[in-house]
Amino acid sequence: MKTNISLWLIDESEYILSIIELKNGQEICGYLDELHKRDQRVIAVDIEAEFNLHCYGEHLCLVQIFDQNNEIIIDPFRFKDRSDLKRIFEKRDLLKIMYDSSSDAALLENVYGINLLSVLDLRPAVALLNYPKQSLSNVLGEELGIVSMNKKKFQKYNWMRRPINKAAIEYAMDDVRYLFRLKEKLFDKLSDNGLMDTYLLHNLMIQDGTNNKNKKAKYEKAKGYNRLDKGMKPIFKEIFNLRDTFAKRINKPPNFVFSNDNLFKMCRDNIHERDFVEQGINPKIEEDIRFEILNRFTQIMQNRH
Repeated sequence: MKTNISLWLIDESEYILSIIELKNGQEICGYLDELHKRDQRVIAVDIEAEFNLHCYGEHLCLVQIFDQNNEIIIDPFRFKDRSDLKRIFEKRDLLKIMYDSSSDAALLENVYGINLLSVLDLRPAVALLNYPKQSLSNVLGEELGIVSMNKKKFQKYNWMRRPINKAAIEYAMDDVRYLFRLKEKLFDKLSDNGLMDTYLLHNLMIQDGTNNKNKKAKYEKAKGYNRLDKGMKPIFKEIFNLRDTFAKRINKPPNFVFSNDNLFKMCRDNIHERDFVEQGINPKIEEDIRFEILNRFTQIMQNRH
């Protein structure tokens, strides 16, 4: 198996020798065959994604795998055929150790039609053990003494960008490199506290979607929505969805078009003046689109009066 990453993927002149990139469906099949020959039934998995931060929509940007022998990355942008990625995520006889997999599973299912199967999510173990700070970085620090030096630098990294910064790939790999060791630590504690059966149940509930049966629409999850007057909620929904339409048109995050704070304030305080709307629209948007947004938003608010 080749042990380098293409220059297209990283922005350094040298290879990252310790990480293998799977570039096509044939290489993914070869990797899975190799795991089978080694009787390796467990891997650690994580993904990096774009969630309306640098452009419109949700996008799978990088897949990281660690199998205790190899460090693997997959660039989803190379794969037009999603069945290639499904081979890993939907493989039932391959256990995937992950941390807080719910949002990853939702992205894979809603955007790519991929079902994330056979997951061992360590996040509910951390919750049951009542760790004071339950992010992966905090738990790794507490249990294994591992501290990420680049966490703040790459928290809002643009994973849509190509080539990817070499240090960003190394940072992303840290989310899978230590999951096997963390699993052993957490399982020992769960057993010592008589919580193993409860953990296994919680893990199964995450996978079968028990905690997400009543999925909320995006506008319902917006900060402040539940505090709105009942009569304003339909208005908020209309403007929220309209903003989403404009964001998609210009390929920018919705918050770039008209901030979440201004959107909530407009509906909470029942503001229908054009000046408020005009000042809230991002001035970097082309003038003709800004004018259209101004008219549409103002019309919705004024129709209420």
